[in-house]
Formats: sequence, structure tokens, C-alpha cells
Amino acid sequence: NGSLILQCDAEMVTPTGVATGRLLVTTRDVTFQHTPGITASGAAVDGTNDDDAAGDAPFAVPDDDPYATDDLGGGTAWRWPLDSLRGVQTRRYLLRRSALEIFLLDRRAYFLDLRTQEQRTRVYSTVAGLRPRHCGEFLEIGNSSPEALFRKSDITARWCRREMSNFDYIMALNTLAGRTYNDITQYPVFPWVIADYESETLNLDDPKTYRDLGKPVGALTKSRLERIKERYDAFDDPEIPKFHYGSHYSSAGIVLFYLLRLEPFTSLAHQLQGGKFDHADRLFNDVPTCWKGVTSDVSDVKELIPEFYYLPEMFVNVNNVDFGVKQSTGQAVNHCGLPPWAADAFDFVAKNRAALESEHVSRHLHLWIDLVFGYKQRGPAAVRANNVFYYLTYEGNVDMEAITDPTLLKATQDQIANFGQTPSQLTRKPHPRRMSAEDTLGGSHWLLANPHGACRYPLRVPPSACGGIPAAVVAAAPDRAVLVVVGSSGPPRVVTHRWLPNTPDSSALPFTFEPARARRETGTMAGFFRSVARNFRNPELPDSSQAPAPLAMGALAPELASSLRGIRDAHDRVARSPPRRSSALHAPTPRLPCEVTPDGSIVVVGGGVDGGVCAFNVRTGVPVASDARSTIENGTHQRAGHVNGHVGHVGHVTALALSDDGGVLVTASSDSSLAVWTLRASGSSGDDSGGERPAPLAGAGVGVSMGDATGQTAREAERHPATGAARGYAPPEYHAGERSAVARALAAGVSKGRRSFREGDDHDPVARIVEEGRARAGVTGGVESKGVGG
Repeated sequence: NGSLILQCDAEMVTPTGVATGRLLVTTRDVTFQHTPGITASGAAVDGTNDDDAAGDAPFAVPDDDPYATDDLGGGTAWRWPLDSLRGVQTRRYLLRRSALEIFLLDRRAYFLDLRTQEQRTRVYSTVAGLRPRHCGEFLEIGNSSPEALFRKSDITARWCRREMSNFDYIMALNTLAGRTYNDITQYPVFPWVIADYESETLNLDDPKTYRDLGKPVGALTKSRLERIKERYDAFDDPEIPKFHYGSHYSSAGIVLFYLLRLEPFTSLAHQLQGGKFDHADRLFNDVPTCWKGVTSDVSDVKELIPEFYYLPEMFVNVNNVDFGVKQSTGQAVNHCGLPPWAADAFDFVAKNRAALESEHVSRHLHLWIDLVFGYKQRGPAAVRANNVFYYLTYEGNVDMEAITDPTLLKATQDQIANFGQTPSQLTRKPHPRRMSAEDTLGGSHWLLANPHGACRYPLRVPPSACGGIPAAVVAAAPDRAVLVVVGSSGPPRVVTHRWLPNTPDSSALPFTFEPARARRETGTMAGFFRSVARNFRNPELPDSSQAPAPLAMGALAPELASSLRGIRDAHDRVARSPPRRSSALHAPTPRLPCEVTPDGSIVVVGGGVDGGVCAFNVRTGVPVASDARSTIENGTHQRAGHVNGHVGHVGHVTALALSDDGGVLVTASSDSSLAVWTLRASGSSGDDSGGERPAPLAGAGVGVSMGDATGQTAREAERHPATGAARGYAPPEYHAGERSAVARALAAGVSKGRRSFREGDDHDPVARIVEEGRARAGVTGGVESKGVGG
């Protein structure tokens, strides 16, 4: 596809291994072709040796990667259309500035090592010169150093004004500093924040509950710090600089230690130990014991990983793996032990996350940032803070490209890969502290501080556009306003209005709003010339002002259809009654479960009698076509843009929610089930312009295999539904934004159906999702809902 511009040798780095091959850049896409049977070191393998080290094992292609296809040469190729790129950022690999990370619109990322810094510059310049339409300013700054990226970004100001959570800010710092999920040798690093793992209850208002964030882990205990300082002062080597800690707070071994109970990390840990697990007493047995080791063992200074704050499954032996028996107690290693104040893994993660977002941590987090990403990371300030690590963990201390001895190069690479890497330094100045909640509420949020500035602008919409029907959903996209309307008969209809925020129009409004017109006759000469004139004025602006397009969906559930008819009748009565002040504000609103993707191109609608969810093109009203990369991978029958009732729910969908990035769909049903779906991207959105552009939703794939608490399959559950049992789990990528979507859907589903979800069963997915989302959603079970957190 397209003309070839550049090709070079490259490696794709993933948590499960390194794939060697060729990178090709064309005028339409970026492609990586993997050469099978070749390891990252260039050696040929036959796949029969199970004792290979992790870095030299044959690469295994992930089963669920929608961009991976079979290559004609017998290998695997990953093709990323330029229009699917969200950004490209330079990275380092094994402390060499030779890598790139490609970020896609569907939240996936791919890490590519180009071997040399010169080759990386060539590839980056070539991709930037093609101007992918969705990258924008990312390509202008993506080639900057991490320190320059941090300086140009506004994330620190946003965090100080409390416009970002602590979790999101730490993740953003990790990304800027080159940390990535794709390379476990430089995995994102998070701090321990709780120091109390013995109390029966956790008091988040007590400062003694928290760890001292102004000190590195190795300096938390006075007696251990004295020993470390004595060793530092006594160390004298002509070639190796002094250091406080020979081990590191973040390494591949630490990641495998924490994620031992989840694949693919279980297999990686097994492989790393030569086909067996480490001694049972040295595994991640329980959190309190791990914390004791971190605060007492001279060689144990590990921090945490992000999953501690959002992934309860990491503490559960979900795959029933035999990890061996501990000699100290004679007990088999199974689930990870938790502190007394945690009822289960979900309760532990919820409280751990609440502690991270607490006011105490917000006041002191900048001190930890200084140690890991800031001015106390290196130099005299690091010495004074007792924060100096072995010199090979720091970027710039060794020139990897200058090492010509293969043996020395391999030894240096192994040291860097296995014993930790310090993140890139982002700032050489003290990090500012976060504003208090009281100060932020009083002066930072413009709307709260200036309520008189919120204005109401009445907009006139012709009856031919909506028929006078109130909208079920109103969504604002970058260039259009999308309305979904429901009449007393016929399918729902979608209407698009031209909407340009911050663009004044001729009537002095601070935005441009063009109402939809009646549908024009297609094929007429006048329509042809109008289209040509419109494209001549602004070829980049789509025809977003469009008359209602009926959605080609099946019948609605009878109870929902009856409710909608009653709403329409009530609206007609209000319209016929004498005009009263603000009467329109009290008119009933349709309760059709539907959402619009963030770019305003696709509307997702539930409520069908078959229990499914359909995705429609906003401009045409037709279902979004599925392709090979966006089908439902479950063995049941499929339909374009449709999640079949056999897959997700037995009853009709009563509520649904999309995450802010459009990547995750949450559905709640009248049968009390909750399902979380990962939305897959397609190569084309079905836009009638004929051009190729990414579709935020072209199908839905289940995060994991479907089933419920009783072990029934989805097909069995259709015949014998288990009240309160979920049909799906959250996907592995489940993070803060998706949790918010889960909470909204759960709260809406519970309040809508007045159904109770089972609690108390450790194997009940819904009970666990409820428990995990408690801190943000305030859902306590049954039908109670205290509201949804931010």
C-alpha cells in the first residue's frame, strides 16, 4: 500500500520477547516484517530448546493483536496505517537512544529499536514528513529529549491545579521519561504510599499511615540507612563511582516478581529460572512481608508498578498455577496475602488507590518526583538525599555504540537489562508542590470562580431537522454536534449539525452552529454543484450539517419501546398546552441507551430485543462494517458492528457508557449482568468520502473469555440465566478512565433495573467489579448509588 520511501533493519520489543525484522515506511503506512526463526542476537533457533534465556528465545506472536497478519514470506507483518497514528516519540533501548514508540488511536503502542541513533532520526524524520493527520503537534515535539518534552508540556501546571489525578500524573511522567509497558526492563515505576500493613482498619486521615515520600526506599529505616552510608563512604574503586545501592527500584525481575500470577509474566518467570519457578519462599507471597523486606533488607529497594493501583487480579492465582510449597510454613503458594485491613484483592486496590489520591500524598508527592524524575536523581543533590545507584543504571554513563568487543557488549547489555535502569531525568529544578483542594476550588477553575460567565445561547433548529422531538443524546465532537432522536414510530434517527467551538459566526456568537437541513435529493445537478462549492470553500471540513438519518437497527425491547412511546406522547401534550415559562425544561427525556464516539463519527445504540449493541455511521445511519481485525472472537455467529446477545447479555441493554477515549464500552443489562468490551479499530470507518481514516469502533471484542460465577458458558447462561452473574471481566488494559466508565454504567444499570448484584462470593465478577469501583463510584451493592467520582 503506497510507495516505499524507506526500509531498514529493526527490532520490535514486547514484554514477551524481541522480534527481529525489517521496518518499511510507505506513503500510506508503517510496516514491520518479522523474520521467523531469528533471535534478537541474530542467532537461528529451531524452537526446540526450552532453556533459552528470555532475551534469546524465539519470538511468540500475540494471539489478540489486530494489526498482526501472516506475511507472504512465512513470517508476521504488522501494518499501521498513517491515519491510525496518534503520535511517535523517541525512546531509548538498553540505554541507547535508538528506539521509537508508536502510539495509535486505539490506545495501543508499539516499541521499535532501530539499532542506532542515526537510523532512528532517519525513520522519525520520514514519518514526520508524511504528516499523519491525527498526530498534529506530537510530531513537532516527539523528537525532543525527555527533559525538553517535559519543559514544553503543561502537565505539571495541570496537576498543580488538580486537573489531573496523582495516578494520571505519575503515568504521564513515566511516559515522558521513556518508561513503557512494552519493555519490562524499563517498566513504569510507582511509589509505595502506605506504610501500615498490620492494622485491622486503615485510617487514611492519619499521617502515620503513609510512607515518607521525601526519602528513597533504601533510606526509610534509620538503622539500614546508617549501614548503607558506611558502605558508601568506605567504597573506593578507580573505575566504578560510589553508589548507595547495588540493586535498583525498578527492573525486569521486579516486574516478573509482582506479576507472577498473570500471563504472560507467569511463563516469563518460569523461563527466566530455566524452566522452573524460583524458590517458593522467595516468591511474591504476601504484601506485608514484601513491605518488611523493602524496609529492612539492604539489597531490597524496589518500588511498585502501576498495577498495584488498578489491577486486583495480580494478587489472585487466577490460573491455578502450582508455584510450589514454602519450606518456612509448609503451605503451598497460591493467592497473594493481603494486610488485615483489606477484605480481598479488590478492596486492597481500592484503598491503595484512595491512599494515592489522598490529600496527604498530594501534599508530598512532589518530593518523590524529585527523587525519581527530578533534580535529586543525579549529582550532588542525589548524594545528599542518599539516592545514588550503580553507575550503569544511568543514561549517558556508557557509550554502547563505542563498545567493539562482542563479549563486553553482551555483558554490558545483560547488566543493563537485568539490573535496572533509572528513568530519564525530566528536570533539574525542585518540582512544585500541588495546590490544596481549598485553593484550587477558589481560584483555578474558571467556571466555578466566574459563574456569571456561563451563558445560555438559544439555537433555532428547523422542524424538518428533528421534527420537534427532544434529543436522547447530544454529543459535541471537534467539528459537529450529534443528536440522536427517537420518535413514536420507526427506528431512532441521528442528526448532525455543524459545530465549531471558538469560531465566532456572523451573528456574534462565540461559536459557529449550522442547523441540519432537510435531506436533499441525491443525484441532482444542483446537489452536485452545492457539494463542489462546499468542498472548494473548505475541503477539510466534512458535511456535518445533515438531515436525520434513520438507524438501520432491529426492533427495540417491548418495554423500552413502550416507554419511548409514552415519552413522545407526553412531549406532544406539552407542545399542545399553552406556553408556560420554562415548560420545555421539564419535558421528559428519552431513555434510549446510546453513546457517540469522541470524534463524532459513530453512534453506539443498545436496547435491542436481541440483547445486542449496534454501531452506526453517523452520516449514513448504516451499521459499521466489520473487517478481519474487528470481529467478535468467540466462535458464535457475528454481525457487522453488532455485539450479539449470546456474547454479552440475555436481557436487553439498559445502559451503556464509552470511556473518554472511545476505547472501552461498558454495557449493563436488564438481566443484572455487566460486560466490559474492548473496542477494536478498523482500517476504514465506512465514511462515504472514500478516504481511509481510523474508526474508533468497528466491532467489539471481549476482554477475556465469557462466563459467569457458576462456570456456565454464555450459551448455557442464555437458557438458565444466573441472576447477578456477570458475563465478562474487565480487560487487562483496565485503567482509571475505563474504571470511570464502568462506574457510570454500573450505577445507571442498578438504578434503572432495581436489580441486586450478588456480593460476598470471591469468584463473582460483578461483586469484585463493584468492590474495586467502590472508591470512585460509591456503589455499595443492591440498588444504592452514592454518585460517581471523577
